[in-house]
Amino acid sequence: MTSVAPPTDNATAASAPPRVPTSGGTGGTGGGGADPLRPMRVEAYRYALGLIPGLEFFENALLVYFAVYVSGGVDASPKEFVWMTTAYGIASVLAILKQQWFVERIGYRRYLSASLLLYACGAILAGTSEGVTQLVIARAFQGFCAGSWMSSCRILAQVSVPAERRGKTIQTFALLLFTGSAAAPLIGGLLVSEYTWRTMFLCTAAPAVLLAGLAWFAVPDVGRLRDRAGGGHYPFAPFMAFALAMGAFQVVLQEMRYTLWLQTPALPLLTVVGVGALVWFGYHQWQHPAPFIRLQPLRRREFQVGLLLYAAYYYLANTQSYLMPRLLEQGLGFTVQHTGQLLGYSALLTVILLLVYFRVAKFITHKKLLIVSGFLMTIATSLWLGAMPPNAGQSQLYGVLALKAVFGIFTVLPVANLTFRTFDHESFVHGYRLKNILRQLSGSFAASTIVAFEQHREALHRTRLTEVANPYNPIFTQTLESLANALAHAGVAASQAHGAALAQIAQMIQRQASFLSFIDGFHFIAIVALCGAIFAAIQKQLN
Repeated sequence: MTSVAPPTDNATAASAPPRVPTSGGTGGTGGGGADPLRPMRVEAYRYALGLIPGLEFFENALLVYFAVYVSGGVDASPKEFVWMTTAYGIASVLAILKQQWFVERIGYRRYLSASLLLYACGAILAGTSEGVTQLVIARAFQGFCAGSWMSSCRILAQVSVPAERRGKTIQTFALLLFTGSAAAPLIGGLLVSEYTWRTMFLCTAAPAVLLAGLAWFAVPDVGRLRDRAGGGHYPFAPFMAFALAMGAFQVVLQEMRYTLWLQTPALPLLTVVGVGALVWFGYHQWQHPAPFIRLQPLRRREFQVGLLLYAAYYYLANTQSYLMPRLLEQGLGFTVQHTGQLLGYSALLTVILLLVYFRVAKFITHKKLLIVSGFLMTIATSLWLGAMPPNAGQSQLYGVLALKAVFGIFTVLPVANLTFRTFDHESFVHGYRLKNILRQLSGSFAASTIVAFEQHREALHRTRLTEVANPYNPIFTQTLESLANALAHAGVAASQAHGAALAQIAQMIQRQASFLSFIDGFHFIAIVALCGAIFAAIQKQLN
């Protein structure tokens, strides 16, 4: 599952011509001055480039915010839920690798239109799933359809939009990504409270079909090669090697929560296989004249720093988005619809701040200060939430939710400005694909680690709290008797009052253990953010 608050890139085009061969008219972006629909297509194209990836961010945010309802709907254990996010992440990475192969054969217009229609079919399949296996397959199918949307649309904005319109197009792209993420908790809270978890998938099918029509109307027919001999030849073996490496690493990460690494030969063997496949893939891509991903940009120091900061941002954004609704619902007792409203309003504040950033960004020359401040705000947000009392009301959340809204603006936007600033068109295309592979893997890794961390801490706190619930503890026996008497006075049969009192105490222990595990989770996020702040502060490339 991808990150909730998306990034944007204000890379400026270099003088090198874009390597985006065409096979037909330029639709809404070029030639044909006599075409009466051209102004409409130009505007539709600008919005299509933001709405298409915005749909993916919207649905991914839905699943992060309301993960507990999806896993509960198909009776999935935490381990099985992680497989849903893992399947989506791996399939998305493979889609990014195959993106250019598809584009060279059918062009961007057909590629985006077809993938949107297939994604709608996957949404229906996911929404009608009756078990974990069906949902995992549906999510993998959706990931392969939608995983490359952000790369495709951002690359199109860079290489097919004239320089005089590119800045406005990129701003619209970023604004619609953030808006999609902001709409997710508001709409998701309403869908879950009024209907079922299935509607979180089904509600994206109709917009995907409409966007397929928009893509066919507005996206120019670029990318397709008339002469296949002039295009890249992408062998199948490295593609499968990368898929094998990703699958092996995900299995190892999954099982290490339950099994010691050296306890069984399977995990070391999978690790060796994964490392070997990944090394061979990297060597092949480095040497191949037309690779899936050109790795030469990795030699640039500013690009390396940018990728690491991107990974830190996506990890923090996904872990925060997973823990926040659980704290509000299970810890503080808010309803799902109320939780969605609070988180949605916080995300809408981010959208407003984004508009302000577009106005003042050109006046900010020391962007390192913004990046470090963004990480420091995440630390403050996490510590603030970690100190939240279990009886906190809505008014006590306004400040921390406002602080949380600033994180994406202060962190990922300056990173995006700096990472690709020296890239020409060709380097940008490959570098941006590599960055989006990292986005998908960071989101999947964030889900698996935060779920494992929460399970471990909840089990630890539940064990410690249960230790005091024994007949030799006078406080426990007094509490049990008081509860039993109160239930008996309330009309519960005397023979059942004792058992009902024990059940209430067990519920109290479970809620307290969950609340304490959420607190630990935010402390863990603060530590990760501190590492990110220190790393950003010592980087000279960010000056």
